[in-house]
Amino acid sequence: MTAITQAHAEWAVIDRLRAMLNEPPHKKYNVTQSYGLFVAILTWVMQRVRTPENSTNSTEDSAAISMKADLEAKKVEELPWGLKTDGCESLSHHFAGLSAFDFLKRLRNACCHGDARTVFPVNRNEELIGFQLQMRSYKDNTLRPVLFMEEDLRRIGSALADLYCKRPGESLSKFGDTQSMVEMKGSV
Repeated sequence: MTAITQAHAEWAVIDRLRAMLNEPPHKKYNVTQSYGLFVAILTWVMQRVRTPENSTNSTEDSAAISMKADLEAKKVEELPWGLKTDGCESLSHHFAGLSAFDFLKRLRNACCHGDARTVFPVNRNEELIGFQLQMRSYKDNTLRPVLFMEEDLRRIGSALADLYCKRPGESLSKFGDTQSMVEMKGSV
C-alpha cells in the first residue's frame, strides 16, 4: 500500500478511484459501487475544471482549465458521453447540442443535489440495474429522466478520470515517473 503525497493528492485520488472503477465490481453491490465511484470522480473533476483563470494559476490549475476547454469542444452525443434517456429515447432528443462540459455539469448537479430527490434506483427482476437521474433539458430547461446503466457509469467515470489524469501526465517530467507520485506507507 502506498501513501499519497500532498503535492499529488488531486491526481492520485482520481487515479485511485479510476483504478477501482476499472476493477471487477463487487458481486452483490456492483451497481451501487459503480455509482459511488462515478459520483466521486464526477464531482471532484467537475469542481476542479471550473477553476477560475487568473494570473496566479498554478500549473495544475492551468491543466484543469484546459481540460474544461477540451470538454467544451466535444459534443454530448459523442462517445464516451452519449447514452439514452428514459431507457429508450436518444440522449440527443433533450440534450442535443450541449457540450460534454455542460452535460457533465448538469449531471454533477443532478447527482449532488440529492435533497431535490433527483436520483432514483432502477430495478429489473428485483435487482438493481442502474440509476435514473432527473436532469435539466437543454431544449426547454425542464427535468428529464436520464437512465444510467452500470456500463454507462463505468464508461463515463473512467473516461472523465482518464482525461483528468492525463493532464498532470502531460507534464510528468516535473514529477518524474508516476511511481514517484506516491510514497511508501509509513513515510511522512
